[in-house]
Amino acid sequence: MSAPKSSREMLYLLAGSEPERKLDLLLSLTRITSEPTIAALKLHYTTGLAEERCAARHFIELSNLMRAQNTLNSTMGVVEAIKEIDWEKHLAKLAAANARIAELEKILASYQLTDSKEHAA
Repeated sequence: MSAPKSSREMLYLLAGSEPERKLDLLLSLTRITSEPTIAALKLHYTTGLAEERCAARHFIELSNLMRAQNTLNSTMGVVEAIKEIDWEKHLAKLAAANARIAELEKILASYQLTDSKEHAA
């Protein structure tokens, strides 16, 4: 994963709003292994504490934390792209299922009409 190419790149992770389990899974997809960096990332994303304070609290350079944030964000972007592909596939299956349900409802309605006409005669 590479750093964002522009300042307009989408930010997928929100400081103070991310569960630690999600961060653990994302980190497992990266080559980030520095325990202080991981601790600073978790502190920032789970509590919302400013990056500068997280870096200082874990005795790391702010630039290292920012680089790790960019890596994590890029990884999350890939995860989101995969989810979007899966979502499109599921929507297509749902549309096909809904079409089949509509077909079956028409068939059932025609049987019910036929059956009620026979009983009326």
